[in-house]
Amino acid sequence: MTTGRRSALQHAVAQPVTNGRRSALQHAVLAVIAYVPLLLTAPGRVAADTKTYLYLDPGRLLSRAVSMWDPDIGLGTVTHQNIGYLWPMGPWFWVFDKLGSPDWVAQRLWVGTLLFAAGAGVLYLLRTLGVARRQAAIGVAAALVYALSPYVLHYAARISVLLLPWAALPWLIALTERTLRTGSWRHPATFALVVATAGGVNATALVLAGLGPLLWIPFAVWVHRDVTWRQGLRATWRIGVLTLVCSLWWIAGLVVQGSYGIDILRYTETVETVARTSLSSEVLRGLGYWFFYGGDKLGSW
Repeated sequence: MTTGRRSALQHAVAQPVTNGRRSALQHAVLAVIAYVPLLLTAPGRVAADTKTYLYLDPGRLLSRAVSMWDPDIGLGTVTHQNIGYLWPMGPWFWVFDKLGSPDWVAQRLWVGTLLFAAGAGVLYLLRTLGVARRQAAIGVAAALVYALSPYVLHYAARISVLLLPWAALPWLIALTERTLRTGSWRHPATFALVVATAGGVNATALVLAGLGPLLWIPFAVWVHRDVTWRQGLRATWRIGVLTLVCSLWWIAGLVVQGSYGIDILRYTETVETVARTSLSSEVLRGLGYWFFYGGDKLGSW
């Protein structure tokens, strides 16, 4: 074997090891920043996040979420967005409850995992696009900019379950790109599982996050011109069919809720209410969600 061929072989063997170490370092830095500050913040105190029963009795919440009819509220009612807690938020707190973990620890780890998943999704997307392969710092910076966006402030302390579609967004775009490139069923199947995990509680948040992968396909076909329209149609069909099958459990629940449940769009979440705070200045800095603003006798939130 010549010296040149030997050097090339050594480089090929060393490259996966180097990439693996770089990736491990990136994820380690991301994990420290995602988890440690949260665990050091207000230990022993639980934020009023999402559903009280997640902390008081997660097992009871899960047992009631399997039915769209709840006889224990008033004279009985169709539940509102309960079915989505069957996965993943309900099981998360149920497991920690069974392990005897303090509620505040389970809550901090939950939010930390959302931040870590979002940042890790950015790293996965960058690897998929071949960006910053040799510069680990660039990948970490991009992941942290996304994971620590002001957008998180809207939801982290009061309705963190709505952060699931946000955390899933970079994964969905990357899996769409890989589906276009490979033509396999593995990546659209993973796409469907991510959607089933992120979309069970709030369909609107998922639809908005879904604009990313939806727009990526025509971008790849007609703007970047690196895949054919046949590949785009094939990828769309595979992703669509598998995602629909995996999400039927919560789609059926939301249809029943929308047909027979409380008409929140008419009474509590009118267009005027939800749009009043979406000023251009707020949206520009990553804010603007209506639930983030308001006040009471103690002052402005």
